[in-house]
Amino acid sequence: MAEIQRKIALLGPAPPFRGGITQFALMLAKEWLRQGKEVRMFTFERQYPKLLFPGGGQTTEFSDLPDIAVERVFTPYQPGSWKNAVKRIQAWQPDAVIASYFLPWFAPSYAWICRRLQDTRVICLAHNVDFHEKWPGADILSRRLFRSCDKIVVLSEACLRDLKRKFPESISTKGVLGFHPIYDCYARTEDASATAESNTLTAMFFGLIKPYKGLDILLKAVKQARLRIPELKLLIAGEVYGNEEMYQKQISSLGLEDAVETHFRYITDTEVSGFFQRCQVCVLPYKSATQSGVIATAYSFDVPVIASNVGGLSEYISENETGLLVAPNDPEALAAALIRYYEHGLFGKFSARIPTYRKRFSWAKLAELMLDN
Repeated sequence: MAEIQRKIALLGPAPPFRGGITQFALMLAKEWLRQGKEVRMFTFERQYPKLLFPGGGQTTEFSDLPDIAVERVFTPYQPGSWKNAVKRIQAWQPDAVIASYFLPWFAPSYAWICRRLQDTRVICLAHNVDFHEKWPGADILSRRLFRSCDKIVVLSEACLRDLKRKFPESISTKGVLGFHPIYDCYARTEDASATAESNTLTAMFFGLIKPYKGLDILLKAVKQARLRIPELKLLIAGEVYGNEEMYQKQISSLGLEDAVETHFRYITDTEVSGFFQRCQVCVLPYKSATQSGVIATAYSFDVPVIASNVGGLSEYISENETGLLVAPNDPEALAAALIRYYEHGLFGKFSARIPTYRKRFSWAKLAELMLDN
């Protein structure tokens, strides 16, 4: 039986910093609040220097925030600020600290802070173990953090395999397999499925756009699929990490100007529902992956998924029931999946099965697993 842990501190991204890791931490925090625990979030004064974040901004307004204290206590790239994080966390005296880890950038500060929380149980919530972009010394940096933690929770079997492959037994035995729950924080109308089914045939790419996410592959696939389904449209909703011009040029060179609608910007929480209610399928043409909050978001609106069979994505898709899997880096295979999806009218069949699937991945179950011994 797990020991009683009433005060939970979360270390890492939190409001006002935007992004999926913040949303994930908020959902866990809300669940622990619901269970009667005290929760406090300890986050950054500044998260990245501008050089490392070419997007439009790092913060945003949050709707429907729970009553959780958020303390901005350190800056990852300013070691002189780390002592303040230790001081503030220790002053609150939590029973457990959850460190949200997803980039080696945060490992030095996290490791330094966690090593000094000697009387507090430290749990690393490792969203990634192997990283999409190349980071010099990534494994060395991660190792320092993992050594400072009592437990490492990963969200896919692929991540657990990475942990066992890359790190010694003294670290890998701390690994515990968790999962990415389905989001339930976005406004959702009762007729969302009917709205999507009655719309023009629209597939969607959603979320932050980085090279490894394969938007270039999807654009090529849409070009091919429209030879069979001329009315097929693509909706792109997400901020480009870098320069959006390359995608605009590709859309133009493929002659897809009338078929592709672009929203190259950060999508706020209040806008998410509107985008998902316009599509019948969400496409993840990723070239590499661990797990995906985009799948969790799509399922929250009963929208099926077509995704590359890479990393842990297949663990969240029940093939031919909630979505389809295709080979990565293969526009022809992705085009064939889109054609099959629409010509066979799979939206209604797959969408109807998602609510049952969704119950298997609850925030309550993950919150309990996080604190189990």
